[in-house]
Amino acid sequence: MRNNLSGKRVLVVEDNYILAMELADELEAANAVVVGPCSNLSDASLQVAHSDLAVLDVNLSGQNTFHLADRLQALDVPYVFFTGYDKEVLPERFAGVDCITKPLPPSTVVRQLDIRSREIDSGNIIDLIPMLRARARSFLADPQAADRLLEMTLQSAIDDPAPMPSGAAVAPWLIHLMDDLMQYGSRHFMN
Repeated sequence: MRNNLSGKRVLVVEDNYILAMELADELEAANAVVVGPCSNLSDASLQVAHSDLAVLDVNLSGQNTFHLADRLQALDVPYVFFTGYDKEVLPERFAGVDCITKPLPPSTVVRQLDIRSREIDSGNIIDLIPMLRARARSFLADPQAADRLLEMTLQSAIDDPAPMPSGAAVAPWLIHLMDDLMQYGSRHFMN
């Protein structure tokens, strides 16, 4: 599947020049408009409100980017962490945020941003199925296991005793259900 971030303004916060340029190249190949790359917190802070999506390194020259992540969340700007640290170093409030660990290639980041972009653009559950399937396959390498995760997510949405909150967006609700299933029931998806 070809990533298409057509016209999306993607903030890149990365202090490794070579990696920042690789990310920028991958994003431009996916038709995104690269904001930055920003190698320091002050430059990045100025660009948060002007971004549709973002990629954050956790550590910029010894300073964490958590306050940037908080601002992005407050503005409902989807983002991913792209870092050399394990997800366990992230504060609990970022538990639902994708954390892509280096040395995975920048194409992995672009793929996750594409998924996040489609999540916010879609309002129809039928339109969400390819995005949910791609998300399941990002968790599970086995396509059959990933499809079982998708099926169980949709069944959970139907059977959930606490239905989707009034006024909530469908995509984040389904993603939350899938993430919970993955976290607590991943053994049920394996062959």
